[in-house]
Amino acid sequence: MYITEELICVIPLFFRSIHGVKLVFSPPPQTGIPYLGFVVSGRLDAMKQSKRGQRMYEMGELFAEEIERLGANYVSILLTPSFNDIRPFKWNGFMIDPLYTFVIDLEKPLEDILNDFNVSKRKIIKKKKHDGMYLVEDDDVSLLFDLSVERYEEQGLKFPITSKEYVTELRRYYPDQIKIYYIKDQDDNTVGAVMTTEHRRVTLWIGSVKPETKAPVNEFMYWEFIKKGKEENFPLLELGGADIPRLCAFKSQFNPAIETNYRIFKKDLVGKMAEWTYLNVCKKSKF
Repeated sequence: MYITEELICVIPLFFRSIHGVKLVFSPPPQTGIPYLGFVVSGRLDAMKQSKRGQRMYEMGELFAEEIERLGANYVSILLTPSFNDIRPFKWNGFMIDPLYTFVIDLEKPLEDILNDFNVSKRKIIKKKKHDGMYLVEDDDVSLLFDLSVERYEEQGLKFPITSKEYVTELRRYYPDQIKIYYIKDQDDNTVGAVMTTEHRRVTLWIGSVKPETKAPVNEFMYWEFIKKGKEENFPLLELGGADIPRLCAFKSQFNPAIETNYRIFKKDLVGKMAEWTYLNVCKKSKF
């Protein structure tokens, strides 16, 4: 987006028309990407609030005009955590949905991080109740994908990643930033799997733990990535799960901080009907 001749921001938009319903996303659905949205010029940070506020207001207006031009029935934009001035979009008729994730500060001493854990989780680490388990990096996309699909199906849900080929492509294009790890027990059985993104922070992105195992797999995994992240000088470990009640209670026991980002969205009557169909039919379908 340009204001006069000044480049203020760029935003990748993904447009799709399904049976006449016009949809706009950033990031696109079924990719597992947690946020995308606007990339704002660093010049805005150097501006005084009056000028920066004016530029942001104009940016909101330009974006609303573009959405109007596209004739979109449904718009969903997931913003990065660093993008927190969402007023221009609220003023232009977009609805706002705050989203949350859990992060652990890896710049703290390792002992302090451990002491912040819930007593029961701390005991598991200190008494090495996870003895025999080990973490191994691997290129096997198929096992990770199949375990994840199986875990979702057990909950009556469809795995929200488009395909195994998509995950394979991600690994091929970003081998240093997207990695796959498996957790093995002392008998070399796979008891868990996780795909991480490792760029500016370590994010536990896509993963699955075998539900029948009683071993403290998640506790072991979190502790291993805390140590690994510190060794490689990452400032944060992102656990996710802060928006999901059944995950939130467990992950809170590791005393993570809450980080907020926002979704801005707009939908007309047709868009609302399309959203309902997706949430109540497509998302729960195994086919």
